[in-house]
Amino acid sequence: MSTQSIDELVHAIANIAHVEQPCLENLLTIKKLEIAKEPIDKEYMDAVKKVTMWETTIKDLESWSVQWLLLKLTCGLQAEKDHAASGLKKATDLVAESTLKVQSEKDKIHEVEVQNEKYAIEYRTLQKYREDLDDLFNGMDALAGQIIMKSDLQELKDESTDLFEKIQILEKVKELIKEADMALLEAILELRASTAKEKSMGAGKVYFPETAFECLQEARRLYPDLPGFKSPTEYVKEQDNTGAYYSPMQKYLWDVRKRLGELITWCADEALVLLERETQVQVRLGQKTDEYNYERRRILKESS
Repeated sequence: MSTQSIDELVHAIANIAHVEQPCLENLLTIKKLEIAKEPIDKEYMDAVKKVTMWETTIKDLESWSVQWLLLKLTCGLQAEKDHAASGLKKATDLVAESTLKVQSEKDKIHEVEVQNEKYAIEYRTLQKYREDLDDLFNGMDALAGQIIMKSDLQELKDESTDLFEKIQILEKVKELIKEADMALLEAILELRASTAKEKSMGAGKVYFPETAFECLQEARRLYPDLPGFKSPTEYVKEQDNTGAYYSPMQKYLWDVRKRLGELITWCADEALVLLERETQVQVRLGQKTDEYNYERRRILKESS
């Protein structure tokens, strides 16, 4: 077998192998920035939903109803309209503020993506060179002196696969918790829009959407180490950041959402640890792959 093609690929790999670590580290940075952006995305979505909530309140106050009549008779209608208008303005301001925050985070991500473009292209080329070189070495794995190196390489591949699978599971769990969180937010808005529904459930009852329950159940099935959380037990009547008050049932759901936010943060922290390890393993795997191929080339030349 001619070693010319092998020599050419080995030299080509050596010339661009230096891009692997910065490329992978940049990809890790992008992932970290995406994770850091998630709470800001939630802040934005909450603000948008509160705009909808106040718009619904204003519409109800302008529509004929028993509640409208009672407020009119007690001279409280205008005060309620003023309060709702103030709440809508605060919610609208929050949307504008969170929109700027979201865009700022997107800009940070884009900046690193642009910086990594050249590295990413060369990294793909590096991977292709390694694949081509492996094809040329096909059938040589039984040669003496390679068994230990190949075993070390396989251990790194197995570790990388294991870490990747755990990261994927955590991502799925996080998405399930987010889905549960959104179901709770929709339930809060539904209860505010229809006081009759809440009253029909009776005092002291807890309304928990089936979708949220199923998502959390599936999340715990996928990741048994997911921490539990205590259900809120104390009702504190207080305004939110737009001036809205919530009934005990609605406040309970808001407090559960806070617990879910903590779970999402926990998942993100766990994923970051795994992502750091996976990046390190990928860098080592690349280095070991090249060492393994250099050794195969040496053995081939000595045996020819």
